[in-house]
Amino acid sequence: MAIEGFRDGRQCPFENLSSFTSIFRSQLPPSSHAPKETDLATSPTSETPSQGLARFVADLPNLVTFSGLLAGLGATGLAAQARFGPALALALLAILIDQLDGRLAQARPHRDAAIQAFGAHLDCYADFVSKGVFPALMLLVLSDFGFLAWAVAGIHLAVIAFRYSYEFVPGASPRGLSPDYSVLAFSLLFLVHPLGQDLLSPALLGGFMLFMSVLNLAPFRPPKLAGSGLAAFVGIALGLIVLLLATG
Repeated sequence: MAIEGFRDGRQCPFENLSSFTSIFRSQLPPSSHAPKETDLATSPTSETPSQGLARFVADLPNLVTFSGLLAGLGATGLAAQARFGPALALALLAILIDQLDGRLAQARPHRDAAIQAFGAHLDCYADFVSKGVFPALMLLVLSDFGFLAWAVAGIHLAVIAFRYSYEFVPGASPRGLSPDYSVLAFSLLFLVHPLGQDLLSPALLGGFMLFMSVLNLAPFRPPKLAGSGLAAFVGIALGLIVLLLATG
């Protein structure tokens, strides 16, 4: 979540105790953690009210995360219609929502571990839409679904998938530049593309997408925005949203 990784306070998804417990139990001899007959007899065979889906969805940080997923979906739909300015604006909005839900989660340190795990996974999927699927589709539409664009889009999606999957590794430290910066860079590129061209060159976007993909997986610890740096990022994103919406 956020820049990069407040996954439900929130580095997805091993910050909850149940995940660590499962990993620990998996390392024990089978006999040491095999279910007892009494356990099998009393284990619930269906979803109990306390584990109903509604309680996970109704959690405030998770509701905010879901709104970010919808913003990413909207960006994808607008990209399919070649309305790239508003599409990028929605993708940036999804990033700002990503900042908000992480901080809401951090402000609730006593949330149920199961709800935290649900939120961490939901956050990953929302991020994959706005920072993975949307830029890939934008490139494909710009290029009229050209062969090379398919290759670059595939590389981009793989990088985003690998990066977010890596966050599930126990003890994994943050790695590479956040995809948040990629969407910010794509927005700037769209606004300053060479004069005289109606649309951003797919070759320019594709080349820049490959460059950002390298940075997304580069072996360095990314900067963690806070304070004035975070305020500047949010301010720049809001300014870009206004400019992008003005493009129609």
